[in-house]
Amino acid sequence: MRVLLLAYPLTALGPAACGGAEQAAWQLLRGVAARGGFHLTCIAAPGSRTPRGAHFVSWAAVFAAAGMAWLRRTLFPPAALAQLQRDCNRALAAWLERQPDFDLIHNQGVYFDRAAETMGAPVLFTLHLARSLYAADRFEAPPNVHWQCVSATQARDYGAGYPVIGNGVDLERFRARRHPAAADAPLVYLGRLCPEKGAHAAIAIARRARRRLLLVGAPGPFPAHRRYFRSAIAPHLGAQVRWLPPPAAAAKPGLLRAAAALVIPSRIAETSSLAAMEAAACGVPVLALRRGALPEIVAEGESGWLGDSDGELAEAVPRLDAIAPAACRARAARLFGADRMAAEYRALYRALAH
Repeated sequence: MRVLLLAYPLTALGPAACGGAEQAAWQLLRGVAARGGFHLTCIAAPGSRTPRGAHFVSWAAVFAAAGMAWLRRTLFPPAALAQLQRDCNRALAAWLERQPDFDLIHNQGVYFDRAAETMGAPVLFTLHLARSLYAADRFEAPPNVHWQCVSATQARDYGAGYPVIGNGVDLERFRARRHPAAADAPLVYLGRLCPEKGAHAAIAIARRARRRLLLVGAPGPFPAHRRYFRSAIAPHLGAQVRWLPPPAAAAKPGLLRAAAALVIPSRIAETSSLAAMEAAACGVPVLALRRGALPEIVAEGESGWLGDSDGELAEAVPRLDAIAPAACRARAARLFGADRMAAEYRALYRALAH
């Protein structure tokens, strides 16, 4: 069975990608390829890595095959991002005309849904975002387009009966610690440095709790993200608040295991959280606002603490020792394995293709 997976063109795919969707796509490719029976091709941003058994094609090569120039900018205001979406649709349609037929196209990015009616194959669109963040006309799609959510909370919000396949992490790569963190261990924020993810709130939480904070991540290639970093993050960096770029895949487990907790003060309704799953796999508690699907991932009193405000998260810091590393790991093993995710996608691929 021939499957084409489309990934976001602005973030390199791989186990160390800054974006959760890109990490999930990498794990999906890895899990599907490991079991055989599928011929996988992945179109992703230049510089991406794909696991053994998946053929990588860069978006730059797709543009070149269509006689189009690849990106000449590094920052994308809204108008430029909208133009990039249109260009990706045009380039991909031209590229597909020269390729053998695919049995299924899986869109794991934000592109190529409106041009799906030109394809004979079914198109599976994984919805990584909340309903309000997609254009209203996006769901006016032809019959060959199928939608899928990444959490039960997200599916309820959409209210359309879409199937749910939760994201997963490589449990073998994230060894759990045996004991709670040291008394002086820092809090850790891990993810995109942008207003909606609440990196600035993580700083306020750490200060109120009188804990050091590691901000691990990077702003996206958007002017608003860069302005946010300069105004809301950079002025606070110092001995108590340190900034680290996204770590290599091999370094992330150790960074998490040394943390007192992972802090997720997201300002939006998250549909999933790879970082929270990775923390649980490392035996590390999570402090998260009770928004979106986070209560699905973080079990109150078992794998972390939930709050309705930043102040409540700061007040929960003294209770972190009540969370047992073994309980966090057991929850991750039960719910968050990448092998489970890949098996569910393989079954959905076959169902849609037939």
